[in-house]
Amino acid sequence: MTENVSITSSARRETFGGLVYRIYVGFCFEHISHYFTCQALKGWVQRARKRLIVFRKNDVDIESNFREAIREDPEDEEEKPSGFLSFTVDEHSNPFYTWTCLVCLVAMHPLIFTALSVFNDVHPFLRKTGPFNLIFDLVNILDLIAHTRIEYVENGVAVKNLSKLFHHRLMSKFFILDVIAVIPAESMEVFGESFFWARINRLAKFQVYRLFDFSTQTDTRTTSPHAFGLFKLIFICLVIFHWNGCLYFHISKVYNYSTARLEHWIFSYDKIINPILADCVTDSPDDKHFCDTDDLLITHLPENEVQYTVTSFMTTWDNKTTTLKFANFFRQYALSFYWSALTLVTLGEQPSPCTTFQNAFEIGDTLLGLVIFAVIVGDVGNMVVAINLRKSEFDNVLDGCKRFMVYRKVPNLLRKKAVEYFTYLWAHGGAQVDEEEIAEFLPPRLFGEIAVEIHMDTLKKVKLFEDCDPRLLYELILKLQLRVYSPMDYICKKGDVGTEMYIVKEGFVEVVSEDGQTIFVTLPAGFVFGELSILNIPGNKNKNLRTASVRSKGYSDLYVLDKEDLWEALREYPHAKDSLIEKGIQILEKDKMIDPNMVDDEEGDFSGSIEDYMEHLNHEVLKITKMIDDAEKNIHVSHLAKQKDYCIVPEFSTNNENAAVWNGNGTD
Repeated sequence: MTENVSITSSARRETFGGLVYRIYVGFCFEHISHYFTCQALKGWVQRARKRLIVFRKNDVDIESNFREAIREDPEDEEEKPSGFLSFTVDEHSNPFYTWTCLVCLVAMHPLIFTALSVFNDVHPFLRKTGPFNLIFDLVNILDLIAHTRIEYVENGVAVKNLSKLFHHRLMSKFFILDVIAVIPAESMEVFGESFFWARINRLAKFQVYRLFDFSTQTDTRTTSPHAFGLFKLIFICLVIFHWNGCLYFHISKVYNYSTARLEHWIFSYDKIINPILADCVTDSPDDKHFCDTDDLLITHLPENEVQYTVTSFMTTWDNKTTTLKFANFFRQYALSFYWSALTLVTLGEQPSPCTTFQNAFEIGDTLLGLVIFAVIVGDVGNMVVAINLRKSEFDNVLDGCKRFMVYRKVPNLLRKKAVEYFTYLWAHGGAQVDEEEIAEFLPPRLFGEIAVEIHMDTLKKVKLFEDCDPRLLYELILKLQLRVYSPMDYICKKGDVGTEMYIVKEGFVEVVSEDGQTIFVTLPAGFVFGELSILNIPGNKNKNLRTASVRSKGYSDLYVLDKEDLWEALREYPHAKDSLIEKGIQILEKDKMIDPNMVDDEEGDFSGSIEDYMEHLNHEVLKITKMIDDAEKNIHVSHLAKQKDYCIVPEFSTNNENAAVWNGNGTD
């Protein structure tokens, strides 16, 4: 490389001008010049050859580097293996979303039962779920394999090479969580029979990102994101209450809850007794099975007699009541969940802690509840604001319209019509979705595909646009504008110049007489009218004028295509323009609306941009100026020709005052 640079540098120093100068100097020195000239010319040719070789090498290197840059990865050029294990997964596809739902259902098992294992009465049930645990572990392993086949985007292109996908997943921060989740910890003797520690590793994966993946994908797919957000918050609250309640019962086990009393902080059966129901009649004193439930005597007795009276009353009710017995697990879990909910939402109403640890735990749990529910309440507030945001904006516009009409003293009939229009927009959903805002946010091509999906079938039903160039239809669809007409609003009137084409999206429009009394036909949704008047079809007897009056029967949503937008699109597709005009002529000929004498008439409206219109006017002015110049020239030539037909005769008398003028016929 150094040699090439030095050769190139010396070649640059020895330019052709320098060689000529040396030859010139050689001619000045006759004896030395011949020798130096030959040597210089020989050296210059050698260096030129070397420079050419260097340039060729550089060109070859550039070409090879370019080919190397655009060449695909050799691993991608290899033929992909076929078979079941050669699949790749698109994480945004419906099958993978279904698989994610299944994995999340499997995740509910460790999320719920791992904490429930602190209750001893649940252990027999957990021992029976061994086969299900094997199935759940199999799902975990399959999910681990599926994640090694998930496609990812690199430089805007989805990578599907299996080795790259595996390496990408191996380097992911979540891979270690996948491995931890499939470790069979329950088979290790170090944990003994502890269900909690034997299954706690299953939460390493699902708690961190799999439930989050499900939430993210559902948010993008659901049509009711606010409802799903509310459900998500409720689910999070229940999970927090569940784990905190199980922790509370575990602490109660440490403090031996079996000896606890009603006033103790830990769990006690006295706090959640089984309900007792009376078997006798309590509302009919005449019945032989009547039981007196009046406790006025008890409430007015002295304190030293209350215990005795209560004991005697209980003896009286021994054979007259039925006790509904609930399982110990139900009573333990219900009270623990209740305590957890009251503590985390800072409602209190619980016995005071009895020890330092209980006091510290109560304080920490309360602070944790404050932080968690501050976040949750904030999310709920944001959700409510988001739900009502569009409504608030709409109400502000409505209030502004009302104030404007009051300030300008608009008649009550028009005020009512305007308010009814706002009501229709909100109830119909038109005010809740801003199509222009969505069009600005989405990429133009993506929004165009959505618009094509909505309007393509409708445009193809129009005879004029049958077999039209799909690219032209695509351009026209992007130029459609939505308009809403109130009841009895005229869309167009007979005799007006046609500058727009209409597509009925929703509602009904009526074709009526000029006075509006006679209804000729009612056009439903999907109907198109006014398309022939914006094409400037030569020979059209209507001269692009509306042939009928059209008004809205009720509230109608119409898509409108402007004439200028149509011709702007037609300039890009001249063949489609000729085809549309030819079809328009054929349609008008069937209705006998074509005048052959007007086909070559170039009069009519000019359709195009302002610049083209100015150029068109300039061309017409030049044409008229040329016509005037030609006419003036013809008049001048004609005048000269008439002058040649006259001759002027000189006077023959000596009197200079008289002269005889003769015409060509010799008469005066």
